[in-house]
Amino acid sequence: MGHPNEAPIDAYADFVTVPTATASHIPEHADSVQAVALVRSGHVALAALTTADPRPDESVLVTGAAGGVGHLAVQLARIRGIGRVVAAVGSAAKTTFVRDLGADEAVVYDDVDWGEPVDVVLDAVGGDLLPRALAGLRPGGRLIYFNSGGGTVPAHTLLAGSTTITGMAIRRFATTHPELYQRHDELLWQLHATGRLRPGIHAELPLTDAAAALRIIESRTNRGKVVLRP
Repeated sequence: MGHPNEAPIDAYADFVTVPTATASHIPEHADSVQAVALVRSGHVALAALTTADPRPDESVLVTGAAGGVGHLAVQLARIRGIGRVVAAVGSAAKTTFVRDLGADEAVVYDDVDWGEPVDVVLDAVGGDLLPRALAGLRPGGRLIYFNSGGGTVPAHTLLAGSTTITGMAIRRFATTHPELYQRHDELLWQLHATGRLRPGIHAELPLTDAAAALRIIESRTNRGKVVLRP
């Protein structure tokens, strides 16, 4: 299933044309299902993390941490050597999953306390959760917004906390940073080959069951990627 940053046109076609600059060769150690779970979501997660550019002594919170992008972002933050990685999820049933991915802490959206504030938020959810995610930042912290969930915050909130929100769309990132995008592609496959980055596949369904796949995502029960096979 595609990321919200992607246009839905032809999303369920058997064959589509894509720009060669954003195509990824599948190496021998992987198959097409692993590629679907890894490549696009991995690029979004890695670009968001690169945009935030956290230092090892900083902390990162990932919303939507059990989702297709979020579960890779948690692993990539850990691989990057971030000192404290917090995973925010929609239900307590997902906390074990994200901890197994390397999160130091797991919080549920409805929790009254999300723990100590963080330096960086990678926001994969937006909407009503955006103000809460912003409130989880330390003074001077930064939030990377890469979802399609919308949401608004008062400008005074940013002023009061000296915080920033930066939008990140993977299509623009790939266009404006083509060489970095290609390095990211190589890095994702390298990490996958060595077993350090594990794309989670919640369900693999035939293309004819696209409606069922959408229901899984809408129910917010998935842990990792929902993949449609032609």
